[in-house]
Amino acid sequence: MLDDADIAAYSKGLIEALRSTDPVRLRAFAELWGKRLSNRGLQQLAKASEKAIERRMWLMIRDRPDLSDLHLAAEAWLAGHPAEESR
Repeated sequence: MLDDADIAAYSKGLIEALRSTDPVRLRAFAELWGKRLSNRGLQQLAKASEKAIERRMWLMIRDRPDLSDLHLAAEAWLAGHPAEESR
């Protein structure tokens, strides 16, 4: 179970990685916390393709109210990079 310090560190790290708009930083965050929390979703994100992690980063930015100053940039990026259809 996470204590308050861990929760604060996780939240701070995620915000910093997303605010950087750098997929490499988001991957590093996912690697660190995926191992620390034994979280399969984060572990999978850490192993995702560059394209997939960048898309996920912009989706996460768009969906976070505390990153509202980046929402227009996220919408613009997502509009210019439509999701590929599953085949």
